[in-house]
This record gives sequence, structure tokens and C-alpha cells, in this order.
Amino acid sequence: MKTHSIFKATAWKILEKFGSKGIQFIIQIILARILVPDDYGIVAILTVFISLSNVFIQNGFSTSLIQKKETTQADFCTALFTSMGIAALFYIILFAASPFIASFYAMEELSVYLRVQSLLLFAGSFNSVQYAYVSRKLNFRAYTIATLIASFISGAAGIFFAIKGFGVWSLIFQQLIANYLAVVILYMLVEWRLQLIFSIESLKTLFSYGWKILGSSLINSLYASMYNLIIGKIYTKEMLGLYSRGQQFPLLITDNLNETVQSVTLPVLSQMQDDAAGMKRRMKRALTLNAFVVFPAMLGLSAISHEFILVVLGEKWLAAVPYMMLLSLVYSMYPIHTMNIQCMKALGRSDLFLKLEIIKKILEITMVVITVRFGLTAMIFGQIVLSFVGIPINVWPAKKFIGYGVREQLKDLFPTMIAGGVMYGAVKLAALIPVGLLIKLILEVVIGAGVYVGLSFLLRNDAMMYLLDQWKEIK
Repeated sequence: MKTHSIFKATAWKILEKFGSKGIQFIIQIILARILVPDDYGIVAILTVFISLSNVFIQNGFSTSLIQKKETTQADFCTALFTSMGIAALFYIILFAASPFIASFYAMEELSVYLRVQSLLLFAGSFNSVQYAYVSRKLNFRAYTIATLIASFISGAAGIFFAIKGFGVWSLIFQQLIANYLAVVILYMLVEWRLQLIFSIESLKTLFSYGWKILGSSLINSLYASMYNLIIGKIYTKEMLGLYSRGQQFPLLITDNLNETVQSVTLPVLSQMQDDAAGMKRRMKRALTLNAFVVFPAMLGLSAISHEFILVVLGEKWLAAVPYMMLLSLVYSMYPIHTMNIQCMKALGRSDLFLKLEIIKKILEITMVVITVRFGLTAMIFGQIVLSFVGIPINVWPAKKFIGYGVREQLKDLFPTMIAGGVMYGAVKLAALIPVGLLIKLILEVVIGAGVYVGLSFLLRNDAMMYLLDQWKEIK
């Protein structure tokens, strides 16, 4: 596969992610100024159950379709019908369990909210197969168009409902409109069409690989959801709302960048399963590019969190500052974790992936048990520690199978880390300038970006040089 084609696909994926998320970012800012932390706390609780259900519905089959060397129409149709069946099962379960969940959290209104938001499961099952198809074709142009249109229309609808006083419902309706509209538009744009085909052989093949991915994804989702469950139960829904806002913006950046790179690298690396040297080269490129953007973005967001919250969300969200500051540091290490996980998936070692996830989650649950008694801030500090502890665990398979270990990966990332660290210091110094809040935020961003880009150029950062070369080719 040509490097230029990969770069073009990545560019479309970046446009899709940051175009749609850029729209959502603006929408969320407007909604945050209308709604209150309690509203977001309720939605965060609902999201736990939707996310856990989606693990069973989406993760295994979608990844199997992308990873498989050759796919057929029967594979895609079988995956979709199976996913829709699982979605129906989980909708029934959540519908029946919603009164008990509402009672557990002492929120009677939670029951009807969950029953309506659970309709997301059906859109998610369909979209996961569509996503696998465009990923294999590297046809992210259609996916970009569908997502941008859906994001804009659903965002406008969400604001309308919020202004009209719908509260939590405005957030629920926004998600439903976005997901279902994206499915319809994408179905119109791509050539793949659903047929009444169901193959037991296809199901067996997809399931043999996918169940291990599903298992590891379930473990990850349970762990990620554990924080919302604990905060919502032990503390307050207001604190959960603040934690959710503090997490939203660093997660917005890392999720979109990581998913952008992963969506392109998984199918590319999967086609190089028998070429260890080639896979190492591709992985090195993807890792350095991902870290080149994510690392400074997270350090920068951590540095400007106080001014950012006040200017963007308003004073009522000021208590979210320490959460954003610390969670940004947690997510700064994600490129290392996610790229090495993609390597395992591409090699077809979903069994090894599952085993390592179990080891990591035992460590992570232990950390939660230790830190929960000391408060939410202590729990986040625990996440920072685990982010570093998990690096050698995730890197080990890459070292074993393609000869790309911790020392070499950190060496490749060293210029990015140096430039990011200096940038962080420059932003903190800029915060001392006695000017208005908005001007100070702008100065911090401009100075930080200037220092990072300038130092990266002086250090001849490989990722930056590659991006400049690709830009020249496009022009």
C-alpha cells in the first residue's frame, strides 16, 4: 500500500474526526453554558451502561472484519445481523433493569432516560459494520461527510432543546439524532449494501478472533466505567459532572487522534503480518506522528486548564480545573499504549492482548481500591502512575515479535518529549503575564505552539520532517 494513499486516508480521517468533533466542541461549549453539572452527571451514568453494552455489540466483529486478510459479502452481512441481534438482547435487558438502576442511584428519572438512550445500541451495531467496510477500503471521505452533516444537525437540535428547557433530554436527543443520521447518510454514500445472507462459517471465523478482542474491550470498558459508577454512587452527580467535563476535552483530543491513526494503521499493519521489518517501520512512523500531536496537546491543555475552563465553560465549572489538569497528563501517554495494542491486533494475537489486559486491569483495580478512600484527586493520581506502569507491559509484544522495545520507542519519542517539556514551562511562564483572562489564554496557546514547533524544527524531529515532506507532495 502506497505511503501517499495512507497519508491521504489519514488526512480524511483527521478531517472527519476534528471536523465533527470541532462542531461538537462548539456545541458542547454552548450546552455547558446552558445546562448544569447535574445534567452531565446523569448522562455520564447513562453512558456507562450504553458503553458496556456496545462492547458486546460492536468491538469483536468490527475489529475482526478489519483484521481479516480477505472478506466477503457474507462476512459483513453475518456480522451485521449478529450485532443487531445482540443489540436487541441488550436493549431488552437495559429496558427491564432500568428501574433497578434508578433505585440504586436514588434517581427515579434515570429509568426513562436509560430506556430512551438505549436506542443508541441499534445505530451503533449498524455503524460498526459500516466503519469496518470503509476502514478496509481506506474510504474515509464518505465517513467524513456523513459524520460532519450528522454532527451539525444533531448539535443544532441539542441547542434548541436545551434553550427550550429540556435539560438532560437535550443531551440524549442530540446523541440519538447524531448516530441514526450518520448511519443513514453513510449508507447512501458507500457502495456496500446489506443482503439477506447469514453464514455460520463466517460467524465462526469472525468469532474465533473477535471474542478475545471483545473480552479485552469488556475489561477496558468495565474499568473505564468503574470511575463513573463509583463517583456517581459514593460522591455526587454534580462531582461526576465536573469529572466528566474535566475528562471531556483531553479525551476529545486523544480519542480522535488515536482513532484516526488506528483506523488507518490496523488495516495497513494487518496486511504486513508476515513482514516484521516492514511492520516495525510502519509502526514507528505511526507512533511518532501520533505522539508528535498528542503529547504537546495534552501537556498544553494541562498547563492552560484554569484559563481554559473559565473562558470556555464559565465560572460554574471552575471546580473541574484540577481534574482536567491531571487527566491531561494521564492521556499524554496514550499514543504509546494504543499503537502497541494495534501491533498486537494486527499480528492476530488477540489471545495475548486479552492476557495482558487482564494483568493491567488487576493492577488498575488494586489502585482504585487503594486510592478511592482518599478522594477523587487521589484516584486520578493513581491513573497517572498506572499510565507509566502500563508502558512496558504493552510494549513487550512489539519487542518480541518485531524487535521494537521500550528503549527504542522512547528514543524515537525523545525529541517530542523534550520539545513538549520546554513548551510546558514556556506556557507556565506566559501565565504570569498580567493581562486579561482571554488575552492570557491566547498568549499561552500562541507562545506554547511557537516554542514547540520551533524547537521541533531545531531538533529535526523526524515526525515534523515527515509531515513537511508530505505537505510538499500534496501541494
